[in-house]
Amino acid sequence: MNDCLSLPLRQGSGGIRRLDGWQSQWMSLGEGEAEGLPAGRGGGWEPAEVPGQRLAVAGRQALWYRCAFARPDHSGRVLLRIGGAFLAANVWLNGRLLGSHYGYFAPFGFDITSHLAADNLLVVCCEAPVETDLVRKRHVMGLFNDGDSRPYPPTAYFSLPEPYRWEVPVGLWRPVELEYAGSVVLDCLRLKPRLEAGDVGILEVEARLRNLDGRDMVGEMQLELQGGATGEGLSPAVAQGGVPPSTGGPRPLRLSREYRVPGGLEQTVAFSVSIPQARRWSPWRLGEPFLYRAVARVLVDGRESVRVNQEFGFRDLEIRPRPEGWTVRAGGQPFFLRGANYAPDLRLDRLTEERLEADLELAHDANLDALRVHAHVLPEEFYRAADRAGMVVLADFPLTQSYAYHATGEEARFFEDSVREQVPEMVELLRNHPAIALWIAHDDPPWIPANAGLGDVHAVRQNYSVDQDARSLFERLDPSRPALAASGELDSHLFLGWSEGHWSGFSEVEPGFVSAFGAQALPSVGSPVWRELGQRWPVPDDEPAWLYAGFQPYQWMEFGVGLPSDQESLESYVSASQDYQAWLLRFAVEQFRRRKLEPCWGAFAYQLVDPFPSIGFGVVDHARVPKAAFEALAAAMAPTRVMIEPLGFVVGRRGVAYEPGRPVEARLVVVNDDFQLAGPARVRWGLRRERGLVETGMARVRDALRRKSYGGTLDFELPGAAEPAAQIERLTLPVGAPGEYVLEAELWVGGQQVDSTELTIRVGLEPTGAPPPRRPVPDYLVERLVDSKSLRSDPVGLSFQLLNRTRPAALTGVHAVHLDGNAITTDRILAEISSRTVPLPRRLDLPVGRPVRLLVDLGAPLEAGEHVLDVDLTVAGVASGRLRLEGFVRPEELRPLDSRRGG
Repeated sequence: MNDCLSLPLRQGSGGIRRLDGWQSQWMSLGEGEAEGLPAGRGGGWEPAEVPGQRLAVAGRQALWYRCAFARPDHSGRVLLRIGGAFLAANVWLNGRLLGSHYGYFAPFGFDITSHLAADNLLVVCCEAPVETDLVRKRHVMGLFNDGDSRPYPPTAYFSLPEPYRWEVPVGLWRPVELEYAGSVVLDCLRLKPRLEAGDVGILEVEARLRNLDGRDMVGEMQLELQGGATGEGLSPAVAQGGVPPSTGGPRPLRLSREYRVPGGLEQTVAFSVSIPQARRWSPWRLGEPFLYRAVARVLVDGRESVRVNQEFGFRDLEIRPRPEGWTVRAGGQPFFLRGANYAPDLRLDRLTEERLEADLELAHDANLDALRVHAHVLPEEFYRAADRAGMVVLADFPLTQSYAYHATGEEARFFEDSVREQVPEMVELLRNHPAIALWIAHDDPPWIPANAGLGDVHAVRQNYSVDQDARSLFERLDPSRPALAASGELDSHLFLGWSEGHWSGFSEVEPGFVSAFGAQALPSVGSPVWRELGQRWPVPDDEPAWLYAGFQPYQWMEFGVGLPSDQESLESYVSASQDYQAWLLRFAVEQFRRRKLEPCWGAFAYQLVDPFPSIGFGVVDHARVPKAAFEALAAAMAPTRVMIEPLGFVVGRRGVAYEPGRPVEARLVVVNDDFQLAGPARVRWGLRRERGLVETGMARVRDALRRKSYGGTLDFELPGAAEPAAQIERLTLPVGAPGEYVLEAELWVGGQQVDSTELTIRVGLEPTGAPPPRRPVPDYLVERLVDSKSLRSDPVGLSFQLLNRTRPAALTGVHAVHLDGNAITTDRILAEISSRTVPLPRRLDLPVGRPVRLLVDLGAPLEAGEHVLDVDLTVAGVASGRLRLEGFVRPEELRPLDSRRGG
């Protein structure tokens, strides 16, 4: 698939020159070749920014670049290095095809020494195919071509009017450079540090040398190890396979090996080094994430050919995902991972080191230990910054949801081959970063049990084989880390309170590791994001600009705070949505931490930031303005936390309520992740009423007599950081008077208050956010769920057709039916399955593009004339509400009852 050099390392010892002065134009690959674009001919060239990420749309999917440069003043080899290109790149120099590369994240290039002229013209054609049949897609782009972290998400079902278009990235998003080197270069430098016998560091090094010359090359490879990113010296060590280091005070450790590489071939040079009292790389809350530096130099005839600098660390963190349960250990002790999913920006070319470091600081301020780079690969600068910040990283390969379903054999082979080629590229690019603790091959694939709702795509276990191959490949190439075939199999995606079930369900689940949970919220009113969204009010419930920005009407209506038409103002909608997101994240995190190590070993909110100006899941929006959930997440993830777990409450849309006359019940639970904090502790708690019912006269007097307050102090031993959470007390508090109460608690350790929390409780009042009335299904969804012209008379009554053009889904409920304004009981609904008419099952699969016929048993054919059928239904995860079909039945369409098909 690729005929180029893999160049994960920047290594130009003779200098590195960035190419500039680019021009570009849009034209398909075949048309461009016919027009002579590989030789730089043709009109239409315009100035272009490189690096610069562009957007491909249907009919405009290939972008040509050209750049002129003079022959470098360098006597050795000249490498052309392209840092990254979306998605497939063909490269010509002076009209001659050098080769091609497929995959957006891996650097690649060519030895162009023999092709150089005095004046040179470099031409690159980047192609990014636009795929709209998402279950059949075959291009490896992760969240860039599927999922809810991109503009025009799949939940809009390609329904939006102009100017909204389905777009994918295209172009040269990383620098294009000339590297000046000698005849022998480094294909890869594999640093394999491990700890033995406590504090003895063993570093094994594999360096793969490539001889670019046709002659045999003899030389020396030198390796220098320095302690710390600043290059401080090392303690004396023992080297194997190299020159023993001299003893004495701390100094860089230098090793060397001689090599001989035949012309045009490769050779691997190995070192092994023992470092007594090695300092450890640990997550930031355990101490300094200490880094070492390896400087590799390849010499040919005594002259430096290439030089590479790489940081590494002796990672003191172990993750073991197993079907029977997870374990995570740091410093040899159990360790609960507090994390979030992370997709900082869909414009990867805009991710500066400063912005990435600021995001890591945000994660630190939210008390997070870890980030999951969700369904894509970031620029290498992020992983380097995470190394230095002590932020654990779960590294996703760029696959999400379904691929190659009903694809041709050739398309399926292309997809699977591209996965198998790009996994090694990802490992070679990122393997030396100690922050990476786990590889993930595929996010949310169709074959995991949680995706049973996808029907046939799930039933055939689509992508299962290639995902297992990818997991095995990760673990074979990098045995130091575990790999998951899928996120969502051994770990859990729990979107209770958003796309499934009620938020209170978090108190009932027993997950081993939660890699995604959360809810959407609107950006804050003053955020610059609204300049992109359009800060106007009111807006329709299916406003195209909001749908393009990620707004999910079904989830907002069924589980969230309702649709725009439920709110009086944008300000009230923003406040309600942010309050709900904050409450859901707080409740979920505290439930997971209450189960710390028994059985839960980690929780990752979805997600830290919104990756584009959107209505999204981030606790911080794209402009980096925090939502209310950021503070809630930081509090819930505090290293040492006192938690109030409500019990026996009334389940409302949000908030906690109790029926009149029933006592308020709650557990006080304390969890501690701070390895420096221990000893006697105290919780002070109290219950007070904030407000009562609006009453006058003697009712107010009686209310005052019934009003009660409670409080107390509890002494206990603080649980250790490597221990589960501890239940301190179960409270049962008879509350006589209705009203709004606040239950609060403070945690004191060593005479210092380390945490506090409060919970608002309503007694005898309706829980806030009562479910809104059932609404019509938005028009854009009606058009993609029902054949609007299918209303027909039938011998048993009438029939109509569901025609699903959204995604694999299922009809899970018909709640009400009205014909010409008259109610019809739902037990009269029948379904035609395999040419048989049967009672409507509780779940009816709706394959994409395949009509599904429903019938209404009226006992007689539908009379001639105009009719209106109103159906209130739920297609899980897609739509829920009322829809209307209108039709005219002609007398000649009526058939006698005895023509009824068998059922």
